[in-house]
Amino acid sequence: MAGYRLVTASAYPGMMAPLTRHPSCICVLSGDAGATPGTTGLSLERLDGVRRRWRFGDVARLADFVPKVLATSADDDDRPVLLIPPRASLAWESAVTAWPGRVRLAASPMRVAEPIAEDKIMVRSKLRELGLPVPEELILDASDVDFATVARKLGTPFVMQAPSGAGGQGTYLVSAESAVIEALAGQPHVSHWLFSQYAGDVTINAGGVVYADGVRLLPVSIQSSGIRELGFGFGAYCGSTFGSSAESSVEAAAIEAAAVVGEWLRTLGHRGVFGIDIAVGGSQIALLEINPRVQGSSWLLSELQDEPCLVSHVEALLGVPLGASLRQPDPVRPGSHLLLRWDGPAGVVHDLPEPWPGVSGLPERGVTLLPGAIMARFEADEPLTTSDGRSLADGARRTILSLKEGFDITPARMPR
Repeated sequence: MAGYRLVTASAYPGMMAPLTRHPSCICVLSGDAGATPGTTGLSLERLDGVRRRWRFGDVARLADFVPKVLATSADDDDRPVLLIPPRASLAWESAVTAWPGRVRLAASPMRVAEPIAEDKIMVRSKLRELGLPVPEELILDASDVDFATVARKLGTPFVMQAPSGAGGQGTYLVSAESAVIEALAGQPHVSHWLFSQYAGDVTINAGGVVYADGVRLLPVSIQSSGIRELGFGFGAYCGSTFGSSAESSVEAAAIEAAAVVGEWLRTLGHRGVFGIDIAVGGSQIALLEINPRVQGSSWLLSELQDEPCLVSHVEALLGVPLGASLRQPDPVRPGSHLLLRWDGPAGVVHDLPEPWPGVSGLPERGVTLLPGAIMARFEADEPLTTSDGRSLADGARRTILSLKEGFDITPARMPR
């Protein structure tokens, strides 16, 4: 990577660590404010004065500013630019062709990644074809959705998902007809739905890095999701824990499944990081979906590894060989992280707590927080949640409550 000037792009700067601290990094494009010393930071938060639940498509608005950054870069630095987003998009592909000089997009081809990322129904079918365990399911057009029909086939509670939802958005745990009615009303644009048998209280993540000549498998993590005190509903990703995994047989089964999926992705032409969300019920696993991109836990895992997976991600995209058809996960130090989201109405930040070690991602004073925006990120070398990832550990709860008390947020007047 030393032969390039690196430009990273993500919803928040921490997502692409440690790349933002790489000596070659010159620019960080993100939703949240903040940049690593020595780099230029372009953020939608500072541009708009608003922090929302940024998506990568939002951040693509910042592409127009990159030529200005390049123009102020060192005159004697003729290295080409390498743009490293979590996932490719049409906006970034178009921007790269328009930027002056030599610019390369380091992302898996859209023709490969987009169908996998956007169609849970297709992915579930492919997983079954690969001989991997998946939950029993039912697919219905929106006009044919009927609670009693689904409940008879799948039992209750069951999971209702929009096929293209990400990060837990568009995912509902359904125990009564009212929840189905609410989901349909809240997602009127969804034409058909994926219903799945509830496969377990614990969700883990397994994955790897796909090279042209093989797959490097990554350690299994326990996912934290749906923690109300953090501002998340059912199924919404809010953190990860490494080094405190499920029982050995479950972890072995998850790693074996990741090897199968990684090889399939390799034959499709995917390169770089991927992850699989897996439900655990007792000693049984059920694969839920595949994420062919940098994940929310990738930055934490990179911090815990001797060979950071985000560096491997870039090397795989640049064509560096793995040198093996399959590499098992390397040992990793324990670590945990959580996200705190704003779950109130739109509000202006007048004051905020002083950050302490392990806390980052705080908004700036004067910023308007919209529902779902990240208020803070927490990192520790011990689990921040209970073993199932569904509740806060006592120490983490006290820390988070104390931090929340340090905010002064008043209702914002939003334009009509």
